[in-house]
Amino acid sequence: MTEPEMGLRELKKQMTRQAITNAALRLTREKGLDSVTVDEIAREAFVSPRTVSNYFTSKEEAVLSAGALDWRSVIEEFARDPRTERPLEVMCELMCQFIRARPRDELELLRQSIELVDANPSLRSYQSAAITRLEDVVRDLMATRTGIDPATHMYPWLVAAAAGSAVRSALRLWEHSGADADRLPELIEEAFGQISAGLPAPQE
Repeated sequence: MTEPEMGLRELKKQMTRQAITNAALRLTREKGLDSVTVDEIAREAFVSPRTVSNYFTSKEEAVLSAGALDWRSVIEEFARDPRTERPLEVMCELMCQFIRARPRDELELLRQSIELVDANPSLRSYQSAAITRLEDVVRDLMATRTGIDPATHMYPWLVAAAAGSAVRSALRLWEHSGADADRLPELIEEAFGQISAGLPAPQE
């Protein structure tokens, strides 16, 4: 298969995936998660139920994927960055750059997915799994960058958990506050900053 053909095939897969996730999110917001079926998502996305199942293991995964941020570019930049002394600052800087580059409509989908998690407790395990995957990658990268073995040392685990907690907390506060998209990078910076400072209590 030629390179252009591979490119078209991948583009078609991305478009199909996007159609499914958008349909899942739209139907869930309209009807509620419990009332939505895979068959309905398939009809809304103009694909077969089997196609939906090929892309997602469940309707819950499809719903949350509509607003999921793809952190791969951040992870790749973090892996290439030579700074090792203050990893949380580096991760924060890269994440904020990533968020500021996101289109507004993409961040609006993210906000909608967070709202649905708050309204549907069954979605929380799926969201938690996504953050855990991010933490796993950060932990392994920290081990590689510093030469510290995560099998015997706590440091890579703590850095990864701190990064995951900062992201999770910033996203939830952003959604609950109703702030616009420009506020999200500021909240991420604030979350990382407070963790790095040892979580001092706010001054009245």
